[in-house]
Amino acid sequence: MDRQVITAVNVFVAGYTHIGLAESFKTPALKQVKLTQKTAAGERSISTGAFESLDTDITFKALPKSIYDEISKLDEAELVFKQAYKEGSETKSMEWVCKGGIDLEYEESKEGEYLGVKISQKGLKKYTHEINGKAVTNIDHENVICMIGGKDLLAEVRNAVLS
Repeated sequence: MDRQVITAVNVFVAGYTHIGLAESFKTPALKQVKLTQKTAAGERSISTGAFESLDTDITFKALPKSIYDEISKLDEAELVFKQAYKEGSETKSMEWVCKGGIDLEYEESKEGEYLGVKISQKGLKKYTHEINGKAVTNIDHENVICMIGGKDLLAEVRNAVLS
């Protein structure tokens, strides 16, 4: 596998592009919820098919257009992150769609510097991640869906409690 070099990032807020203004974004970490089991040989972790809180952080060089419109949607607020990267001579893409409440924080104001704005989403309601148009992650808390790499990790749980 060739090295992957990020060539562009963009964040969409209420459909508005912020290319050049979105300084950075941190997408949710996929940390599995694990149970500890004690055995005669010691302790071991058991993955449950669920994930810890899915959180995002974004830094902008200006106040994003329509951010207050998205904040007012409460848990229905949606941010879309896109990234272009080079792998060898090919340009590839990634996309993340994050749905959940938004927090906004202004950084310290300093004369002659960009306005710093931090936006975060904690405990996402829905989360999808695509690589080159192919879904690799789809987590939907309300519908008890956790698709990772094409496998529905919570299908049996969903069938047991929602049918």
